[in-house]
Amino acid sequence: MNYRIFGFALCLAGLPLAAQAQEASEPLMPANGVFIGAGAALNKADFGNQDLFGFGVSDVYALGFWVANGQAAGSTYPDLGNETGASFVLQGGFYRTINDTPWIWGAKFSYNSLGLTGSRDNILIPQTGSYSGEISGTFNGNYLLQNYKVEIEHQFALVPLIGYSFGRGFVYGGAGPTLSRVNSNMNGLIGFAELDHRYDVSGTPGYFSSSDWVWGGTATVGVTYFLTRNWFLDLNYSYTASSTVTNKFLNQFDTVYPTVEFSGTSGGNYSATANNQAVALTINYVF
Repeated sequence: MNYRIFGFALCLAGLPLAAQAQEASEPLMPANGVFIGAGAALNKADFGNQDLFGFGVSDVYALGFWVANGQAAGSTYPDLGNETGASFVLQGGFYRTINDTPWIWGAKFSYNSLGLTGSRDNILIPQTGSYSGEISGTFNGNYLLQNYKVEIEHQFALVPLIGYSFGRGFVYGGAGPTLSRVNSNMNGLIGFAELDHRYDVSGTPGYFSSSDWVWGGTATVGVTYFLTRNWFLDLNYSYTASSTVTNKFLNQFDTVYPTVEFSGTSGGNYSATANNQAVALTINYVF
């Protein structure tokens, strides 16, 4: 027997086993990576912090003659509740291992389509006022807002991350700024005054709307799990608080009754806030 040939054959036979052993010893998660991913999120948006302020200034005429000038104002703080729904999410980012330790750092940029709405019907904005001129006195009234709706959509977030690797992935946490689209709608606003009887002072119902990009902040925690060296799952929870956006409304009116006429201006502002929580699951590819 040629022992040299036999020994060489054993070495060749052992190469695949050695390669497998070396591959098994390597961590599945790459030490550094740039990634993109897509998935879905379950969201819950809270629309509890709203502020509606209204005022009215009017000249009052009786049988065609000016008799007084009146003014009134007041606020209310409706709770529009919350809404839950699913949405599409995208994300991309990077991570880096810190000096051959289990610790990592990185950042990710994400988009959440959201599309959640808080709404309430028949909101009363109380008004307290007075009038003076040929006659004088005080009165109460209210605005009736037939529907008020606030929607949050198109939320972007940029979050620096710090994490700890466990071989097949890493746990992480982070916080950063957000930019969200907030839409507000006041539908069917009517101003009433209690004088000798209840008058619709402002006449035709008013409709006002606005769309604003609103800054906020988010905090997130999550975990990744590598299925292969190029694909991983990312499961994370985030809470986002957006800043309050305030818009103004203004309306001219001239409301005529058989014996009395009101001519003036109604206006005010509406402040909308929308905060949300999200649990998102994405599949990601590492370059």
